[in-house]
Amino acid sequence: MVNDFARFNGLLTTLDELYESLYSAMRLAPTAYFANIDDVTKEDFKAFSAGELMLGHRDMFNVQAQMCCLNALKCFHRPSHDISGRVAGKYPGILLLENHNDVINTIIAVNSTKTAIKHRVQDRKPDGSHGRNHLQKHEFLHQHRYAEIISYQLYRHIDVINCRPDTDTALKSVNFYWAYKNADQRFLPDRAKHYLYNCNSSLNLKQLKALSTRIDETQHSHRFYVRKTRNASVNLSLYYEAARGKPLVNTINAAQPVILCNYEDVPTICPLSEHVPQKRKANRQGHAWECLSETINLYMRSITEEDKQRENS
Repeated sequence: MVNDFARFNGLLTTLDELYESLYSAMRLAPTAYFANIDDVTKEDFKAFSAGELMLGHRDMFNVQAQMCCLNALKCFHRPSHDISGRVAGKYPGILLLENHNDVINTIIAVNSTKTAIKHRVQDRKPDGSHGRNHLQKHEFLHQHRYAEIISYQLYRHIDVINCRPDTDTALKSVNFYWAYKNADQRFLPDRAKHYLYNCNSSLNLKQLKALSTRIDETQHSHRFYVRKTRNASVNLSLYYEAARGKPLVNTINAAQPVILCNYEDVPTICPLSEHVPQKRKANRQGHAWECLSETINLYMRSITEEDKQRENS
């Protein structure tokens, strides 16, 4: 453990030195953008996870945005004790890099060091397995001066986007937006019953049998789901114009600033849209859901004609 801490400390020192080297060598275009999103406090975490908290943000541009982006790229600590450590910070932004060839190796070294830090925390083995479980990773990371580290931010790689991936294609615009995706998992009837009996819930045997019977009775008319809700995230839509053929659209996560390189004309930057937490719940309103057990998030809904058509196509 002592050696692990020493190696971890060494990697953090290396990371700091690489950032210093990168920032001193980068040559940035004047155009930049940053969305300064409200942090989620410990007090507000429950409301945020339930989709009941609206996060405000302030748009920043050019010099001010550059400073915020550069700070965000190397930020992996909670800004204060009242900020929730269960939500990784969201720092969407755009930097335009003019000397890609001069700094790309340093960016690769930053990302490699971040991966090495992640593997050290995991106590990663040659076969890819982890020597520490989730609790042990948390304990390792949150001892001594690491108490305020948010691991998701520490492990994030710097994303560099080529604005001209080939001679016929050029990035024309980038659009920041909130993504409201649920992670519902569909189960076939037998799998739903297996989940029922193996999810280590507080349900007693009588309750389990009643739910199992309900699944049997409705298996031909309904679909079964474990409903999981994801926190809203910020995505970035990249619109490429092609000289021949259809335009291309690519979407990436924008949890931290993205660096654009190899551009001729500065792409149009569409700032982040307003956060509307109610949209996450609205995504499920197309069906009449029936809750089988709130304890294990098990739900069912009627099979629709659209479902049947998709299965038969």
